Amino acid sequence: MLEVSESKLVQYVVHYVGDTLVLGDESFTQTEVMLEAAFTQLAFNKIDLEQRFEFFHETDIGLNEVYTYVNSIFDQNSSFLEQSKHIATHLKSVSQHPNIKSGELFIGLFDNCLWHTEVKKVLAIVKIDEKEIFLDVKNDQNKMIVNGIDGINVRKINNMAVIVDMGPDVAPAVFMKTKKKEDVVYWQERFLKIKVADEHYHKTELALTECKKYIIKEESYTNTEKLGFLNKTLDYFRNEEQFQVDDYIDTVFEKTDPVQKDIIINSVKPYETVISDSAIAKAEKTYKRKIKLDSNIEIQVNVRDIDEVDKLIEVGYDEATNRKFYKIYFQEEV
Repeated sequence: MLEVSESKLVQYVVHYVGDTLVLGDESFTQTEVMLEAAFTQLAFNKIDLEQRFEFFHETDIGLNEVYTYVNSIFDQNSSFLEQSKHIATHLKSVSQHPNIKSGELFIGLFDNCLWHTEVKKVLAIVKIDEKEIFLDVKNDQNKMIVNGIDGINVRKINNMAVIVDMGPDVAPAVFMKTKKKEDVVYWQERFLKIKVADEHYHKTELALTECKKYIIKEESYTNTEKLGFLNKTLDYFRNEEQFQVDDYIDTVFEKTDPVQKDIIINSVKPYETVISDSAIAKAEKTYKRKIKLDSNIEIQVNVRDIDEVDKLIEVGYDEATNRKFYKIYFQEEV
């Protein structure tokens, strides 16, 4: 895990990447406290530190542009400005599609970042292609002055990369976030040229996502059945060392008709893998635990066993009111 609460912004520069390339001619090393806090939030806001990537190249890793420029910065801080210009130039070369917007490119070198228990240097690369209107309100000699300012929201998701210097002879760790799914091609594949470092994590995450998607969309299941299947899915991944789709179907669904079985197999067969515990921990946060009703009432269910769910929650229909209802059984309130 990467901790940046005590980090120090050593250098930063801003370039402009658009129809024309405007390169900053100075890197800044002195940053006032509020500005440094803003840049830190811009660089690390909502970055996924569980999904790790690594640089690659088909023939020679030294031909990966960003890998080479970043390593030069880590090796010699004095090359920061020159290498940042190379990074900006490379980004422009892969940003020729008309759907890719122009914008500012922030590159910042942070020191005193804590990677587990070790202090590391980190390079942040953030492409900002949208600005917002902010109100600047000041009290000038008891007179309120309001101005509209065209600025950058540091909490907004941008296309970004966080690259951790892991030391000599060790490949940097890369973490990435894209603003839109469509940006993955140009940002991840063409600009950074990175691939998933832990295939087990990646495949486990995709398998859990596809299993969840199938259960949620299957109209023949009731809401309580869906909750049960989702919880049994998590139990399967927690208890098994490998994800095997046939074993998963037999364990979780027990009775599945051939058509449903084929749908599941076609969806998740490519993601059979050794199961990653960290991917499970991430998926648990998104797996459904609630039944939402049109009356704005939500029922939260944490029971893992589908048989127990069926015993505790009963679905019915009241002909007198022409409405559905849930009947919930319990021993006592807690």
